[in-house]
Amino acid sequence: MNKLSYGYWIAILFVIRSLMHILQLPDAHDLFGLVVTSLVFVLIWRHVNNEALLRPFLLGVSIYWVGNFLDWIDGVYKGKGTMGLIADTYDDLFFATGFFLIGIAFLRVISERIELITQLNAEISTSKQLQASLYLQAYSDELTGLGNRRALFNRLNQKLSTQESGTLLYIDVNNFKPVNDQFGHDMGDLVLKLCAKQLHHDGAEAFRMGGDEFVVLLAQQNPARWIEKLSADAQGLKQEYGISFSIGVAPFSADQPTTSDELLANADQAMYSDKIERRNRSR
Repeated sequence: MNKLSYGYWIAILFVIRSLMHILQLPDAHDLFGLVVTSLVFVLIWRHVNNEALLRPFLLGVSIYWVGNFLDWIDGVYKGKGTMGLIADTYDDLFFATGFFLIGIAFLRVISERIELITQLNAEISTSKQLQASLYLQAYSDELTGLGNRRALFNRLNQKLSTQESGTLLYIDVNNFKPVNDQFGHDMGDLVLKLCAKQLHHDGAEAFRMGGDEFVVLLAQQNPARWIEKLSADAQGLKQEYGISFSIGVAPFSADQPTTSDELLANADQAMYSDKIERRNRSR
């Protein structure tokens, strides 16, 4: 029922009340209350779709309607005669019972609303957990827990679009293939996990490109101290597994606009140059 129809019903009630006054009907006040109660009954019938909630509402309003009717009879007979005595005796009882049942119905509505809100909150929480799980599946590396290639490009494009300055490090694990071939894939996976742990220090954002290649994003443009710390921390890996890191450095800033593909290509080329230099030094 829209606002116009509510206004329509209010106008009808006003006309009815005026007619009662003009016709000087007996106990018009109580009779008008009976009409209003009847209107409420009809509105509830039309607008409450939940049968489990509709039933107690209608029962309460019906009993209240009977109380209103008895109250009108009481006003007409002034408590005299059999009808007046019955009406005077039972009208308050019906009023109280009707109020009680209507109150119970309202409490049920409130209870069901609270339950519905609780269910909605639970569904929202489940949905958020599912979204987080899907995000992890889409943007994280299953083996190491680092961000994957997709996550790297998202983060790098974000930094470049906001014209942030920093450094991209392209890191390759030297001598990983012999370890993987000699000791098996389980040992190879363990080594990759250990390597991934070494990349998380001094605010670095680490990603696994795939295989034995990683990318690290640093906020600072001078990564020498970070690389020195990584080399020192990785001595245990070198002694136990014979592995080391070749690192390519590619700085980026607002003064030198570039794309994520160009930046990765530059860092990849610098990494291979570092790998060749290491091989030459080891001969």
